[in-house]
Amino acid sequence: MPRLTRRLVLPAALLAPAVLAQPAFPNRPVRLVSGFAPGGATDILARSMADRLGALWRQSVVVENRPGAGGNIAADYVARAAPDGHVLLLGTSAQVQSAGLFARLPYHPLRDFTPLLLMAGYPVALVVHPALPVHDLAAFVALARARPGQVTLASSGIGNTPHLAALLLAQMAGVEFTVVQYTGAALGQAAVLNGEVNGAFQSMVLARPAVEAGRERALGTTGARRWPEMPDVPTIAEQGYPGFEAGSWFGIQGPPGMAPGLVERLHADLAAAFADAGLRARLAAAGFGLREAGPAAFAAVMEEEFTRWARVLREAGIRPE
Repeated sequence: MPRLTRRLVLPAALLAPAVLAQPAFPNRPVRLVSGFAPGGATDILARSMADRLGALWRQSVVVENRPGAGGNIAADYVARAAPDGHVLLLGTSAQVQSAGLFARLPYHPLRDFTPLLLMAGYPVALVVHPALPVHDLAAFVALARARPGQVTLASSGIGNTPHLAALLLAQMAGVEFTVVQYTGAALGQAAVLNGEVNGAFQSMVLARPAVEAGRERALGTTGARRWPEMPDVPTIAEQGYPGFEAGSWFGIQGPPGMAPGLVERLHADLAAAFADAGLRARLAAAGFGLREAGPAAFAAVMEEEFTRWARVLREAGIRPE
């Protein structure tokens, strides 16, 4: 064999074992972990994405529900997973919103995750019982100022979007609300409908039917822009509170330490799956708004909200436990 030929063949032979040691992704079922129970809005998003990704990858994508502790159980599980793309997290805003409530978490809300694709979100609406003698946000704030601590708002948890929206409005308006905790959003809405509390910050899925039926009155929404399905309801920001924004978001993340090439591949595949018209229609019907962003922009959203909500909780006197 000529000398030149031997020198060309030898490197290829040496490289072959290294190439074979790197299996294609995915080479086994992928688990998309959700921190919430089946049947809710988060589950609709998770299963819709799992279906599209399974078709794209020609591999099973299984939604694994690990509810509890406001999503912390699922987040901790993914934070400890191998960074090979076979375990992913359907992350939510709760991951960074509630971080200020805990003196210790088994993971860091920012450092221990790899943002891949921010997909969707929705604001909430400030609603009141129709019998309350206010028809706009200014009158509602004036009532709260005249009756410190006597205006009551329902909430379904501490550190979630409705609770944080109430704290933020109280701080920006310089008033005091009494937030009454219920064990679920539906029970909180029932309290508004029954007149047990004056109002609540509610998800659009709950608020819109009740407002359209005249059982609740919407005073404002918490997004940066008016919600398309409730275009006549102004945002809180445009009613004298510029910069006011509070909402939930949903995105897919991986464990820390993922290789840049894998991050690029996963982002491209997730974006392709998310572009499916049928999937988007299902999300719209469930009340989601599309809020698509890649890894860098997604990371920026997480960092900004982590800082902002920690400050809101601290200024409200809610100490980590």
